[in-house]
Amino acid sequence: MIIENVPPIFQPKYTSRYPSYSSGKNMEEIFYEYFLKEHTNIQNDLIYLPIFWTSYYVINGYGERIEPLYQWLNKLDKNKQYFTIVQYASGIYIKEDIPNLIVFSGGGGGLNYKKNSVRKENFYSLTRSIFYGNIADYTIPLICLPSFPCLDLKRDIYCSFMGTFGTHKCRFDMRNSLKNNSNFLFFDSVSYEKYNQILNKSIFTLAPRGYGYTSFRIYEAILAESIPIYIWENKKVLPFEDILNWEEFSIVINISEIHNLPNLLEKCNISEMQRKLKTVKRYFTFDGTFDYIKKTIKS
Repeated sequence: MIIENVPPIFQPKYTSRYPSYSSGKNMEEIFYEYFLKEHTNIQNDLIYLPIFWTSYYVINGYGERIEPLYQWLNKLDKNKQYFTIVQYASGIYIKEDIPNLIVFSGGGGGLNYKKNSVRKENFYSLTRSIFYGNIADYTIPLICLPSFPCLDLKRDIYCSFMGTFGTHKCRFDMRNSLKNNSNFLFFDSVSYEKYNQILNKSIFTLAPRGYGYTSFRIYEAILAESIPIYIWENKKVLPFEDILNWEEFSIVINISEIHNLPNLLEKCNISEMQRKLKTVKRYFTFDGTFDYIKKTIKS
């Protein structure tokens, strides 16, 4: 497998930590290190584009000042097939179609014309940018290093959510629908230690979409063996849908059905779902995801 020689300007180091417990390297940078070690063992005609999309967008006005990248992408050989990995929720901004580029996306976004894929929404006295553009060819999980830990704690919290509510209207709707039910606990900003403990003590974890289609919370819940409840709106975007049956180890629900969630959870076979969680955890690691990418590009 060939790795494209990308100009250093398109591989800036990540400048912030998200999630807060991460090492500071985003998915694009970590997978680049994987491919540097393994590419000679991969027999394939696809060419890997190791662009650090997230870092480049963030330090260039969140995609507002990226004309050099547009120009470079337009010079790619139209007769060759490329693939890339992106963490950025909106995927990859383009000015011209790139039909010969396959996208593996942690945030779910694929190739998008920016002006057509990001909109401003007003909700609860807030104006927020919301991504609703094209989905990637392949969705992989939002993951980071170090991996989220699984602790041996008593699961005495039925269902919880920790995080901000202002990234999407569905988070407000979720809280407003469930806040009077004592089985559902909501926390705003908490320390990483408390976040870790609460998630590991929760049988279920609410994982609503935010600015993008998906959330790190899905990955965190799975590694902590807390059953994730993915709440989607507009488009349902989950990793590994081609190889995993999400109904076996998670709850997937549209925000319009959130009022039915308590009844839905009562019908769950919790012990069986927890058992299944243990069997799928490896997919939600860098090793597992890298194996998936390798198998996919080989086929």
